[in-house]
Amino acid sequence: MSIDKVAAEQPFNVTEKYSFEDMIVVKDLKMHFPVTAGLLKRQVASVKAVDGVSFGVKRGETLGIVGESGSGKSTIGNCLLHRCVPTAGEIIYEGHDLAKITKTGMRRLSKHLQMITQDPFASLDPRMDIQQIVCEGMEIHKMGDKKEREEIAIRMLEMVGLNPEFRHRYPHEFSGGQRQRISIARALAIQPNFVVCDEVVSALDVSIQAQVVSLLMKLQADLNLTYVFIGHDLSVVRYISNNVAVMYLGKIMELTSSDELYSQPLHPYTKALISAAPIPNPRVDRARERILLKGEVPSPIDPPKGCNFCTRCPYAEKRCFQEEPEFKDVGGGHFVACHLV
Repeated sequence: MSIDKVAAEQPFNVTEKYSFEDMIVVKDLKMHFPVTAGLLKRQVASVKAVDGVSFGVKRGETLGIVGESGSGKSTIGNCLLHRCVPTAGEIIYEGHDLAKITKTGMRRLSKHLQMITQDPFASLDPRMDIQQIVCEGMEIHKMGDKKEREEIAIRMLEMVGLNPEFRHRYPHEFSGGQRQRISIARALAIQPNFVVCDEVVSALDVSIQAQVVSLLMKLQADLNLTYVFIGHDLSVVRYISNNVAVMYLGKIMELTSSDELYSQPLHPYTKALISAAPIPNPRVDRARERILLKGEVPSPIDPPKGCNFCTRCPYAEKRCFQEEPEFKDVGGGHFVACHLV
């Protein structure tokens, strides 16, 4: 059984045809979590974790998503894999709307959509050895017999840089970087073509981060994978991503190619994020201008009326507090949500 063999697509009902240039197309996605109160648990408000985002991810490419904690990055990842059922919007994967798909349909389709989580120690079952962990997904999707699954597990461990002789050990016997490699092997063992990488290197040492990111890029090239890479470290996101989306309080503030975002940021929030990222050259790092944001991030239960960033923006005008800016293309596929651009 070849690891490169791709299973046949399952039939799904679709009501609209979409271009297949993008593997994933997200249109006006919203994820609002209800806030309840009282004995009857009546809904009194909503946490607007994701509030109307749109983007596309081309086949074989990587979309990076950056932003502060609580901006909605991981919620988008969970919505893409149907771990959270969106409040509104569309998530089109290969022409199928994941926002409206049934549980049965998603169970069949989940073979092609996988996630690598932030904390591998929490996501790996401590009662299972590594071979059982890597083979579990193949057993669920009934891929091959026991011998074939074990052969694939051995090849996957070799692909992620682990010694297959360790496959009968347990997660606690490995380091953090090794456990993350096991998580990667588990996710890729069932041959997905789309992977959400949710803060996969944030808990690792810097040297190990570089190894894991290089491994992800090699696997992407070898297996023709498409990634959504969620992270805080701007340098890591820039290195691995073709395009980058900057999020703030549930909305995308700016979206463009990785090189253009870092060389010519347009949104005030993007400029502030990039100015806060350290530069390896101490002399250059000390000399450059820092943009310090004042105030606190507003509550996602009651975001500002106009632009979500208006309460902390140093350039905000009266219009910014009254009207929500349009998320528009200012040229060359560079999208910005700002009245001043």
